[in-house]
Amino acid sequence: MEVLDKLTEGLKLFSADVAHVHTETALEPELGSKVDDLQIDERLKNSLKNIGITRLYKFQEKALEEIESRKNVLIISGTGTGKTEAFLIPILDLALKGEKSVIVYPTKALARDQLSRILRLIKNLPINVGIIDGDTPKIERDRLYASPPDILITNPDMIHVGLPLSPNFRRIIRSAEHFVFDEIHVYEGVLGSHLRMIIDRLKEFTNDIHIIASSATIGASPYMFQELFDGPGEIIEGTKRRRGMAFHILVNSKGMSRWTLAAYLAALLIKNGLRTLVFTDSQQMAEVTAKIADRFGVNMQVHRAGILPSERIKIEEDLKNGKIMGVVATPTLELGIDIGDLDVVIMAEDPPSYSKYIQRAGRAGRRNRIGYIITILGDDPIDSYFLRKPEEFFNRKLTPLPFDTTNLEVIKVHAAAYLLEKGMIKLDSLPPLWVKALKELDKEGKVKIVNDVAYATKQTKIFVINSSLRSTGPIIKIYNGEKKIGERELPVALYDIYPNAVYLVSKKNYIVKDVDLNTLVARVERVDKDLPYYTKPLYDVDMVNFTEIESRKVYGLPVKYGEIEVRISVHGYIIHDFYSKKENRGKEIEYDIPLTYTYKTKGLIIKHPILDDFSLIDGMEAYHATEHVLISAGRVVAGASLTDLSGISYPSGHVVIYDSVVGGSGVAKLLYDRLEDAYEVALDIVGKCDCEDGCPKCVYSPYCGNNNKMLSRKKSFRLISEVIKGKATSCDNMWGDSVS
Repeated sequence: MEVLDKLTEGLKLFSADVAHVHTETALEPELGSKVDDLQIDERLKNSLKNIGITRLYKFQEKALEEIESRKNVLIISGTGTGKTEAFLIPILDLALKGEKSVIVYPTKALARDQLSRILRLIKNLPINVGIIDGDTPKIERDRLYASPPDILITNPDMIHVGLPLSPNFRRIIRSAEHFVFDEIHVYEGVLGSHLRMIIDRLKEFTNDIHIIASSATIGASPYMFQELFDGPGEIIEGTKRRRGMAFHILVNSKGMSRWTLAAYLAALLIKNGLRTLVFTDSQQMAEVTAKIADRFGVNMQVHRAGILPSERIKIEEDLKNGKIMGVVATPTLELGIDIGDLDVVIMAEDPPSYSKYIQRAGRAGRRNRIGYIITILGDDPIDSYFLRKPEEFFNRKLTPLPFDTTNLEVIKVHAAAYLLEKGMIKLDSLPPLWVKALKELDKEGKVKIVNDVAYATKQTKIFVINSSLRSTGPIIKIYNGEKKIGERELPVALYDIYPNAVYLVSKKNYIVKDVDLNTLVARVERVDKDLPYYTKPLYDVDMVNFTEIESRKVYGLPVKYGEIEVRISVHGYIIHDFYSKKENRGKEIEYDIPLTYTYKTKGLIIKHPILDDFSLIDGMEAYHATEHVLISAGRVVAGASLTDLSGISYPSGHVVIYDSVVGGSGVAKLLYDRLEDAYEVALDIVGKCDCEDGCPKCVYSPYCGNNNKMLSRKKSFRLISEVIKGKATSCDNMWGDSVS
């Protein structure tokens, strides 16, 4: 408990304190057979023993038996509990029998990290392993195409474009018998829909491939496996964490800057010999936290997207080898990249979901070491709720993946890619939704259908080449003089790149001089001296135009679906002192002319009534809360992830819910089609919550643009109840009151 005592004493310097300590203990996972007694190749037995594996856990042995029997499985076990070995050992044994496999990781970085782990196991085995992704040099691709590996490592994006565009890549994929999908908790929402369509393409609408999946943090069921992989599968559960103990510590910041506290606590623990990883959800706040740590006498590196891959790899290696003791990271280190044994994970802000919390917490205290997981809570409504009810923070349930297999926008992308691979397809050989998707593509001029046969055209290829599973927006390139120092994707780029913003790259200071959204170029200027402040944007999000595609009545309310123009307007910024004691202290600077970015997406507009006894404030609280809860209901009825949908609510009763990505993703359309069901789910959420008038379980959102102000669970419950009863019909004129 010495570490807890040091934390408690250290926090007193900032008038903060430890609000709650949750102790987690775990026994050794149930042991299975000794390696010598397994029914696997003798050469593999020797390799396992050479790296210290002499006995399997029971769940690993079960996975071995099921996979060798060609059964589809989903392995669920905590970070560092041997989940990877559970699928890798049988895959290697099958490779020694001449059977080929493909291992699919969600990111290139994770794939390359896991390669070293696999190579260690096959050091003396006649097994070839190779990676093909967007970063694979041509000479290496040619080598792998000439001599296909026993195990190919890749990612979903490469499979998506590789199957139709590369005959050599297609030959390797089509010759594989076993497919492993690791870290499947990443595939929620639209990305999960994309993964299901890739599975359909790999199977070619049959069930003749063998699927193995794994995850550390997911609530799963055979039904979820069936939906994601279109076939039956067995769930094999390991353990939440390795043997040992972890202390989960909630810190009440009491108004102190969470970034200062995170940096101070990291410095305190690093000076006491503890390897420490700090998580933030913002690239620039990761940089800010690392800069503040300098003041406390420790050098923490920054690991985030937007820096060179070589820099990220060096940071990972230096942390693993003990050359550095601390790193501040965005979710880039959330997945299973090997960074060695960590003692402490500090979360500068509560992660947006419990599965992300578990994933990050699992990085500390591995291999029988005590782990310390510190979460800094502020005074916003979500954090305040958990400070009042800390046990609920740790009693949350892991939920199954939300995704929808009927998202037509997603199916169109894969139907075009599949057609491009085949050249021509008879429509009667495809599932009904794929036929519908191809017919829409035909209307759009992207494919050609003649006599119920679809043909790929030049436009099909262009469409596939320009498609993306990640739905990326335009990219702003950032230059210091003639040197490119980074890039950021719109629209989120505007939250970091705006005139006079302090932009940090590997703790180096830059000032943004100019942002040209026409050329997608930002110019920055290096500042040699350390700046004592950082900046945050002041911005508004609004709907500026709507083009109707269709409309209908939902419980008597007019609802329209169509193309929405969303405008982000950065009208100034706040200057925050790095070392200010209060998180909300800052000087506001307003621009003469705002920086605006308008993009098109798709969404729905609902016109709610103004209830007779509701004041203006009552209505705002009801509409805002209903916006939040309908978006939450979208996870149930439309398979939305946490970030697939965004919303805007107006005092007039209009609620706008739209796809978060540029161009749209199809999720808002599913919500529109199933809005009656969404209202029913929303009523259940606001009606059965036991909070006073709003909490994270009902109407608070981690992505709320105004920090969860003007929300009322009770007023939302009243409004939704009236809507479902059909008593709250609004005027037929959708625009009876202006939404502006």
